This record gives sequence, structure tokens and C-alpha cells, in this order.
Amino acid sequence: MASSISPFKTRVPRLAAALLLTALTAWLGSGLYTVELSPDMRLFKQEAALKDRWAEKMTREFGAKVLVFGGSSCTFSLDGERLLNQFHLPVVNYGYGAEVGPMVLTEAVMSQVRPGDTLIVAVEPGLLTGPFAAPAAGVQFAFALQHPGWVIHPAFSGPADGWFHALAALRPGSYHAFTLLGKIAGHRPLMRYAITDFNPSGFAQTKVRLPITGPPGHGPELSADTRAMLRQVRAWCDQRQVRVAYSLPWGYTPPDAKTAFQKSNIDFLRQVNEFIPVLKDPLLGADTNAEHYADTVWHLSGTGSALRTDAFGAELKNWDLWTDPELRRLKAQL
Repeated sequence: MASSISPFKTRVPRLAAALLLTALTAWLGSGLYTVELSPDMRLFKQEAALKDRWAEKMTREFGAKVLVFGGSSCTFSLDGERLLNQFHLPVVNYGYGAEVGPMVLTEAVMSQVRPGDTLIVAVEPGLLTGPFAAPAAGVQFAFALQHPGWVIHPAFSGPADGWFHALAALRPGSYHAFTLLGKIAGHRPLMRYAITDFNPSGFAQTKVRLPITGPPGHGPELSADTRAMLRQVRAWCDQRQVRVAYSLPWGYTPPDAKTAFQKSNIDFLRQVNEFIPVLKDPLLGADTNAEHYADTVWHLSGTGSALRTDAFGAELKNWDLWTDPELRRLKAQL
């Protein structure tokens, strides 16, 4: 006599297989959307192609180039075309959104550095004093640019992601989904920025103006992973005759907060200076003119970016560097 539970036993594996197949299909679909169709990753890929073309042009025409990288403060601050025209410096702006994290920002630019180049680290202090592991956006960025090794096997410190964790991060988050749906429903642009905001060197500007407050904060200490990364980057550059230095981004700072902000930046720069030299910015990253900023405390407007670009060009041209005694004396005088 056949068991009454045999059909049930048969249905359970089929149901489990169907659920598994559904889950796998959903994951594959969300992963494909994230790396190929999501507005932020599409813009990142367009940015990367633009920056790579300028890097190839600078290498072809000058033999060696300057690569400067960081979060969006870098993107919206340093105009490579202006640096080329006014200072004869072949600079490529490899700034991307801070949301991809310092580890992926570093991996992305290092893949473009060639012997004889100059590398300028312009990563925001908050990224170098905070967590170093690649966030979901960093994993998505690496896969979108077809470089999963940046997070699976990073060359410059940072905790490696396992394949399972990395692949799981390819799904879009609920915030992304609801924000996107809200923009579609409200007939608003899917992204604040577009590739048309960028010039060929990788520098960007936006017409958006928003109220801003400052100063941008950061932790008191470099993270252990940041220290390891800076040490490894310095060794890698020394082996390949690549000149390297750090450049402190400018951030909007209310006048009454300027001294405290500059002092905290000096403490930060002294730590960085243990590993790589620091370009001498007299402002110490504190810009008190709100009209120099567009939509965040890091995004300089046309006027602000021209000032920052010219100051950076002079520092780079003269290779003007802070010494630790100078920084200590300067802090005591503030």
C-alpha cells in the first residue's frame, strides 16, 4: 500500500527547488540591474571611461602624468584642463564619490599609475580616519568596472571581501529603490549629476546650489588600515620611481570654527606625514567663504575651484611640502 505522505515528500523538494530558482533569478536580476542599469553605476562607468581617455592622452603627449584621487571633493575641486593650460601640468582627476570608500578609491587609481608618474592622494580626512572596508557601493563600483579583484583581493591593504559577501552586496538597497521610485513618480532627474557636468580631465561642476554648514569633521586618528595602505602605496611608488604626496581638500568652514578645524587638520596631516609627504596648503583646508561652494561643504563652485586649482598647481609645481616641525609650530601659533 502506497504511503499517504509520498506525494507530500515529492512536492517539498520541488517547492524548495522552485523557491531557490526564484531567489537565484531575483539575485541575478538585481545584480545585473546594479552593475549595468542603476543610474549611479552608469555615471561612474561613464566617468571612468572619460578619466581613462584623458590619462591615455596625457601619457601619450607628455610621457608622464599627475594622477590625483579622492572622493567627490577631488572631483569638484581640481580642474585638469586649467592645470594644463596655466601650469603645464598634465593632471588627471580620478576623484569619485566618497560612497565607494577609500579602499576602492585607492585600488581604482593605482591601476592607472605608471613609472615616472606623480600620484597625489587627496582623500577626505573623514574617509581615512573611518572604516576602510569596501561598502556596498564600493563593491558595486568594482564589479561595474569589471575589476572585482579590487574588493576580493585588494593590493593596497583593506580587508578582503569573500566572494559570497561581495556578490550579496550587488543587490540595490531599499533606500536606492524607494528614492528611485520617488524620483520617477515626481518626474525628477534620477541623478543630481550627469556626465555633461564633467570636462575631459575628470573635473566636474554643478549648477545646483544648496544651503551648507560646516566644517566637515573627521576622526582624531588614521585607521590601522589607512596606515597600512599609505605605507604600501609609498613602498610601491618608491619601487617604480613614482612621486607621491598628500593634498588636503578644502572644506567650507564658518569663521568661528576656523581655528579649531585647522588645528584638527594639522594633527591629521602630521599623521599622514609619517608615511607620505604633504603638500603645503596655507589654508590648512579651511575655506570660510560659503560662496565658493555649490551643493555640499566639499563641492567647490566655479570661483572656488579656480582658486583651489591655482593654489594646488603652485604647490605641485614647486613641490612645496610641510615638515613636521613647521606643522607643530603652526599649531602653536593658531
